[in-house]
Amino acid sequence: MFQRDALVIRILAGTNIFFSSVGAISEIVTRDEHKQEFANDYDAVLRKILNELGWGDVAVYKRVYSRGIIMAIPSEFDLTYAACKILGIAFEIAAAKYNETDELDFAEELEYLEYIISKEFYMTLRNIYNEAKARLLNVYLDQNTISIGSGKGAYIAEIDEITYDDVPWDKIYEIPSVMVTGTNGKTTTVRLTSFISQYAGKCVGYCSTDWVMINGEVVCEGDLSGPHGNRRVMTNPDVDVAVLEVARGGIVKRGLATSNVDGAVVMNVSEDHLGINGIDDVMDLARAKFTVQNAVRPGGHNILNLDDEISYSFIDSLPRARAFFSQKLAADNVIKFIKTPDDYACFVENDNFVVHRHGEKHIIAKLNDVDLTYNGIAKHNIENVLAAICLSIELGRSYAEITAGLHAFRNDEHNHGRFNMFDVKGFKDSKIFVDYGHNFASVDNMLKFARSIANADTKITVLLGLSGDRKFMVDKIANSVVQHKIDYVIVKMFTNHLRGAEVGELAEFLQERLLKRGFDTKNIVATVDQEIEALELVLANMEANHLYIMLCQDQATEVISAIKKYNNEANA
Repeated sequence: MFQRDALVIRILAGTNIFFSSVGAISEIVTRDEHKQEFANDYDAVLRKILNELGWGDVAVYKRVYSRGIIMAIPSEFDLTYAACKILGIAFEIAAAKYNETDELDFAEELEYLEYIISKEFYMTLRNIYNEAKARLLNVYLDQNTISIGSGKGAYIAEIDEITYDDVPWDKIYEIPSVMVTGTNGKTTTVRLTSFISQYAGKCVGYCSTDWVMINGEVVCEGDLSGPHGNRRVMTNPDVDVAVLEVARGGIVKRGLATSNVDGAVVMNVSEDHLGINGIDDVMDLARAKFTVQNAVRPGGHNILNLDDEISYSFIDSLPRARAFFSQKLAADNVIKFIKTPDDYACFVENDNFVVHRHGEKHIIAKLNDVDLTYNGIAKHNIENVLAAICLSIELGRSYAEITAGLHAFRNDEHNHGRFNMFDVKGFKDSKIFVDYGHNFASVDNMLKFARSIANADTKITVLLGLSGDRKFMVDKIANSVVQHKIDYVIVKMFTNHLRGAEVGELAEFLQERLLKRGFDTKNIVATVDQEIEALELVLANMEANHLYIMLCQDQATEVISAIKKYNNEANA
């Protein structure tokens, strides 16, 4: 008997962790003791089917990890659905042996697959895709619509109404575009980079974990850091600059919908989402995130954070010219990484953001003139600014345009729900911070920052809650609370990001770990269901000289609105 918890088969939209084309991927979630044996049998059946179909030259990619098995195959652009069917039938044939069920008739299943292939076969579509790929143009499908190129440079048509000769190849082009991924700082970097180009007068489209925004207007909300959000931005005919947040989930589950950009950055890599989707350890996670660097077209740059130890280890594997940034290394130590005339670097020198390119230094802005840095105290935001400067260069912004954008960006106004700081009327030296902090690195950064600006007698309260797939972080987070001498904790129950956990399981485990670390039980103020409840509790018990950290993944908008309302009423 082969036991599985789930089988998910998906189309790969483009460049992915295995190969640089479209295809299909299957993931079996299982801890069956025969997992490796089954994976080998699944592989053998799959190869047999491919050979019988005349697909013998198609590579099969296999990964067995702690919680399952992943198989992937590339395909022609018009046959991605057929590739999914092949993976599914190969699984069923392999599983029959283990489950002692009637074996599928191989000949019948093969005949069915040949039928599917014949129905999907569309040479015109295939030829258009292959020509676009050769020209380094992105291609997007949305039901019966095909889009070639991007933004203002895209050609959009109904699939059934065009031939290869109808495509005006010489008029199609790619707008400037960049990709941002990493464990922390993605959304802030995307927002800042987008703002710089918008402030320079460009129509900017960007997608993120919050929404898709076109020219300053939200066109759809939700976590849109995957292929769907990418497509919404890149196929909008008004957009002339695109900034794409790309999250781990989209990369490992569906690949990159956009396979040609001017620049890409992995902000940093730390433990997160381990044990799912083929990711067992932090290096697996890093390899997945660095997939974005393979989407950078010739002439573009792979942007690398020298301060991130794991990113540093990928230097030699970067396929394009490189842009380096660091806030920790001295200028000369950053510049030495420049090996070709196309490479450049961005760093902090004499409290200035500086770019070194083509043998010259250019001062972009003073640290203290960039609101996001909080006078240089917010080190994680200095990292975000450095990345945004590099990304803006890839988007074609001049140094003067970058400077103007950095000066005009206001964190609390333009970076909603990320490291927002509010004074509290009527309570001297008290502040409320609202941040997305959702994993160990981001929580630790926030607690470290709060303690760094606190006086000796300042009290600190933090709202903490974790999704189900971050249970392995709880010990570290509890230790961070104690290490940074946090006085009070409000625990949040997660009811909508359970990811395999039971309601209340993580909240209970967090409290248990805090107590084990010596945290006083009476200082665990409350357990709440909603983030807004935590804020109501805070506002009802406000006191002077107190920092309140609201780590909000669900209700940042409501929390910020309530804080502003509280302050407005205090002024009345």
